Formats: sequence, C-alpha cells, structure tokens
Amino acid sequence: MAAALLAFVLTGAASPSLTDVLDAHLRAIAALHVKEPATLVTAGRLDGLDLHGTFQSWHDGTHERYDEMLGLLAQRTLRTGDTQYVQNANGDVRVLHGLLARRQITEDFIDSEAFARHPESDELLGSATLPDGRTVWRVRVAPPGGEPFEIALDATTSLIDQKAYVEGDALATSTYDDYRVIKGALVPYLEVDSSGNHAFDVTSKVESVAVNDPIDAAIFAPFTSTVVDAPEPVTVPLLSDRGHYFVRASAGQTPLLFLVDSGSQGMFLDPGAAQRLALKTEGKIEVRGAQRTTGLGVAPLEAIDIGGARLPLHVVSVIDLHAVTYNGATVDGVLGYPFFAAAEVRIDPDKMTMTIGKPGTLPSQGSAIAVDTDRELPETDAKINDVEGRFLLDTGNSNELLVFHSFVRRHPSAVFYAGSKFTGNSGVGGSSSAVRAIVDQIEIGPFKLYNRYADVMLAEQGAFADRTEAGNIGLGTLSNFVFTFDLPHRTLFLEPARSFDNGRFRTREGSAPPFMRR
Repeated sequence: MAAALLAFVLTGAASPSLTDVLDAHLRAIAALHVKEPATLVTAGRLDGLDLHGTFQSWHDGTHERYDEMLGLLAQRTLRTGDTQYVQNANGDVRVLHGLLARRQITEDFIDSEAFARHPESDELLGSATLPDGRTVWRVRVAPPGGEPFEIALDATTSLIDQKAYVEGDALATSTYDDYRVIKGALVPYLEVDSSGNHAFDVTSKVESVAVNDPIDAAIFAPFTSTVVDAPEPVTVPLLSDRGHYFVRASAGQTPLLFLVDSGSQGMFLDPGAAQRLALKTEGKIEVRGAQRTTGLGVAPLEAIDIGGARLPLHVVSVIDLHAVTYNGATVDGVLGYPFFAAAEVRIDPDKMTMTIGKPGTLPSQGSAIAVDTDRELPETDAKINDVEGRFLLDTGNSNELLVFHSFVRRHPSAVFYAGSKFTGNSGVGGSSSAVRAIVDQIEIGPFKLYNRYADVMLAEQGAFADRTEAGNIGLGTLSNFVFTFDLPHRTLFLEPARSFDNGRFRTREGSAPPFMRR
C-alpha cells in the first residue's frame, strides 16, 4: 500500500483518498508488528541553541515522565492518569488545563493510532515535500476536545514524519526519522523540534531504549513547586512612567530596577545588569517581543530580593532591554512569569503598591476570574463587542487593549478601524505597526468597560501576531482595579479601584492618556 501511495506522486495519477492514506498507515504499523509495551524508557542527548544536554523519558501504563536538560534550561513533564504537570527551569510547577492540555488530547489521539481509525476527525490536505526531501501526505487531525494538528505521513513508509501545530506567530513542528522497532515498541531515534526559526531548532537523538523493564515508582512522584520566600506578605512601592509599573529589587548587594510584566514568559536581565552581577551567559535564546529577536543567552542567578521577599531562581535570560526605560534610562530587568507563578501578587494603583505573599496567603479581594497558565502566561476569556476571545493579561503593556489582526480577520465585526490612523507599538525586539480603534465594550468576568482605546496590531511576526490569542488586556485597563494574580491557583481577582472608571461617559475623541498619544 505504501508503495502504491508513492506511485500516485511519481506518476501524477489521481491523488489517494483520505481512507487510502490512513489504511496505508495502519498496514505499515501492522507489518512492523508494533505493540504497546508495558513499560518503555528512552534516553539520549540534546543539541541546540548552542547548548548540549540530555533527556530521559519513562512510560508505565497511565504514568509518564519526560526530563530534559539543555545547558541551564531544564524542564520536566509528569502525567498521572489524565493530569499533566510541567516544571520549568526555575522550578515552577503548573497543571495543564487549557491550550496545552487540548494539544495533549490530540497528541494522544495521534500516538495511539486512533486518528487512523477515526477518519471523521481528519482531513486530507494534499502532498508536500519536507525540507529534507521526503514526500509526505498532509493530514489535519482535530479530535473532539483537542487542538488541531497537522501530521505528515511519509509517502514511502506511511509512518509519521512530522507533527505541527500553531504556536504564537508560527507553526511549531516535530520532525521524526530513523524509526526502529525495539521489542515491539516503535521508536524514532531522531527528532528535530522547531519554533519556525531553524536557527533555534533542538535535536534529540536516542541512545538507549529499555522495554518492559520495571520502573521505580519514585520516578512518578509529584513535583514540588518553587515559592517565594516571604514569612508574611510584603508590600513594596511601585514606580510609574509612561503607563508602566516598575519596582526596585536587588540581587546580592546589587540594586536593580525591574519592569513588572505579567506578559513576559521569563525573567530577563539587560546585559549591563548581567555584567554588574558578574553573570556568565551561555547558549542563545529566541525572544518573541514586539518582533522576534535573539537574546545573548541564559545565565545562572540564585535569587532576587524584592523588599523582604526573596524570589528563588535558577536561570535568567539576558537580552538587550534598551527599549524598556524608566525616566529615560534602560531598566535592569523584567519580572515575568516565574515571579507571578511563585507568589500571590496584588497591585493597588491607588496606593501605588505591590503586595507579595506565598500562594494562598493574601485574603481574597474582588471577583475571581479563571486564568489559563498553560503557556507560562496569564490568559483569560473576555469579550469585545460581544465577540469572545482569549486575551493575555499584560501589565507590561501600557495600552488599554491590543487586538491582533488574526482575530480581526476571523471576526471582522468585532472591531471597526477603517480610516483609522496608523501608529506604532514598541517593546522588546523593536516596534510593530498598528491602527487606532475604539472598542465600544469589553467584558472581563462580571465587569463591562466602555469606549476602550485599542491598537489593532498589523504585525505578522512576534508576540503581537499570536494566532491563538485575540489580543492583550493592558495596564491601561487593569489599573482600573486593585488586581491580584494568584497564578498557582489559576485565578485573577479584580476589585474596582477608587479611581475606577468604566468609560461609559468617556469622550471618544481626543481624551487618550498622554502616554498613549503617538
């Protein structure tokens, strides 16, 4: 059957049907005598980002674990039954409930071969050629409850050569090669993972495989999350400039100034600050800010002190932050997801303070709104002009609202901006073009705000071109509230601040805050 599929390509005959392609895959699996092992352990090496490291995976029935260490960049994944935990390089543990959990549903559907037995969840997209020259048949797979994937089935072997899904502004791909059957287990010995920019690809090469050997139950023990060291909640003053919030901190005896940025996935230091701390960088990183940019690498850092609270760390990313300034001077760093994930953080725009406590130590204050942290970002469902979308809660953006062009293309009635003025929206990595608009209404949990100033982002690359989000809810909107991030419990609390203004009687023209006027 596989040879017959290749003949379709070589002779130019009519393309095979979806059933032909799926049946060929099932026949190929059967011919290899593949069977589900009781246990499977694989280990090997990782190479990429100018770094080298190792990985190991364990599979035992409904228990799975995967560890990888690429230089200082470490990540561990644990599955017990239907629950999946991920621990990042700074020790933060999150339970997947959102986008990544839906992706896992699709991965399971593919890896179990269920996709080939349920064509009602598939669509044949046609043929293609991979960069390494392999001819493949592309199939879109979208099982109930899962995120859509595209898989590439080899036209010669009918095995899976590639999986792809939308991640941010591009397709993320995993490409497989060198399949071997070890005691019935089908193992690709070579895997290349790409974010779309091949300069940052990571290659995995299997070096050992153990099938049906006992696995110590301790391997599947729960992970322990890093939490901020604060015996009691600590309140520190906030600084403000051009619609951003900053906080003073230190590392060792070195004073530092940080942008408070819930929309950043990592902890970032400017090269000047890294030099003052005598940090040695290694590797390279890709950062998706206003544009995609390359960081100088990663460096070890034990902790950051904010008032009387200590944030334990393992690694920080070093990147040029010249575009992020306070009173005209470049800041030292960005407090991103690892900070918010290790603490409960309350920001009071009336008092201009930030209170930091261990998760669960701050009394509930305001309305609770569910937050998705799967992507190491606080994302929530909201509505603009009655159209629902998923929005990033972004204290690092001074705007009231950003709306992404991909969302507007899908929902052209959500925002009207014809004839609007062009503008720019700057951030890490540069700036992106946008057009101004006013959104009649935005709903966040039980709150409705009106006449919101918005930038409709026209970028095709970078964070503002994210295809899975509708946009960003910025500090210009959040500062209407005393707001509390409790990301370990996937919750945002909103309580109207004394300065709360729902905007119902706002003048629609000419009254944007000064920092929003370009």
